[in-house]
Amino acid sequence: MAESRSIYPAVFEPDRLRLYGCFILGICLFRAIALISSFDNMLDTDSSPAGYDFITFWSAGYLALLGAPEAAFVRERIVEIQQLAVPGNQSVFLWHYPPTFMLLSSAFATIPYLASYFLFIGSSFLFYVYSLKRLFDHPYAILLIVAYPAVYLTMVHGQNSLLSTGLLACAIFYFRSKPLLAGVFIGLLAFKPQLGVLIPLVLLVSQQWRVFFSAALTTSLFVGLSFAVFGWELWVVFFQNMSVVKSVMGQGLLLSEKMPSLYITLKMMGFADGFSYGAHWAMAFVVVAVLVWLWYRCGSTNMAFAALISATLLILPYLFDYEMTLLSIPIALLAMDVAQKGGAIWEKTILVCGFVTPLILAGIGQNFNIQIGFPVILALFVLAVSRAVSELRTERAS
Repeated sequence: MAESRSIYPAVFEPDRLRLYGCFILGICLFRAIALISSFDNMLDTDSSPAGYDFITFWSAGYLALLGAPEAAFVRERIVEIQQLAVPGNQSVFLWHYPPTFMLLSSAFATIPYLASYFLFIGSSFLFYVYSLKRLFDHPYAILLIVAYPAVYLTMVHGQNSLLSTGLLACAIFYFRSKPLLAGVFIGLLAFKPQLGVLIPLVLLVSQQWRVFFSAALTTSLFVGLSFAVFGWELWVVFFQNMSVVKSVMGQGLLLSEKMPSLYITLKMMGFADGFSYGAHWAMAFVVVAVLVWLWYRCGSTNMAFAALISATLLILPYLFDYEMTLLSIPIALLAMDVAQKGGAIWEKTILVCGFVTPLILAGIGQNFNIQIGFPVILALFVLAVSRAVSELRTERAS
């Protein structure tokens, strides 16, 4: 028994972590090269366009530049522009984003599609690395930050998760030293409002008033700018479109193997749509209650931030694997805490699973009809809460 225990620390020592990072990064690079080599006229072997989801962003922005932003929500119109961006494209990518994100999409639509994709992904990646490197000053930080598989997924899909992760990392970095600036970064998350829905709650219960009002003001200015550019009518169309998203999910038209939410997990297990939604929202209620209590008792600690980001992903029924990029923050915060204070093997195992899961999630779901993403995100939330409570008890005892 003693001999088996001695093996565990070696598995997580710095040199081995560097080796793991290099190995996973190598896998992602190999997959990226294989994907790029398969393209013919900007279409891969599945006839999907280069950039995947980014074609939606570019097309919506292009329609906005034409003076018809509301047409982005019309299937026929946006498909027409997508075929303009990538001739021969037969795939359909629908637009579900708020007018705040259309402001950014319009800017990128001013240049040709492929150049716009590389500019968007390249700038988002640099912002992501810069933000997290400032937050986690460690010799192996850059390697592990870049090697996290969800980063690869985000770049391949042309998604915006690198941008949202960078904004959250900056908000955490400045939270204590420059709370007004932290609020600005939080307010900019209004381009993807579902990622910020829990933040006002925790700011209120922890009485972080400067961050709260700065975030509220920034959000208001951001939304106001979208009003000025596109008009209030576009927001009405956006909210009306939410029923379309729910319908698409309910009909199973999305790739369930890439969606690590409890709702989709239960659907994959054969449960009815109504039961799956009910169970999901019941879980979300419990998670939010625990999170609010945690921030009320502990305030803005690193473990509280780790719990916040994990909880944000847990409560979303509409969630894709590339959005697990946000987990790079709680995984790193938890890893730093374990490195400083020590941790049990089960805690370290959760961190390793959290790091590797985005790489294997879709494959396991497709081949075995099992969604492993949700339990991993839940485990990270439980781990963050557990270590926060332990920290609170230690403070009380001293």
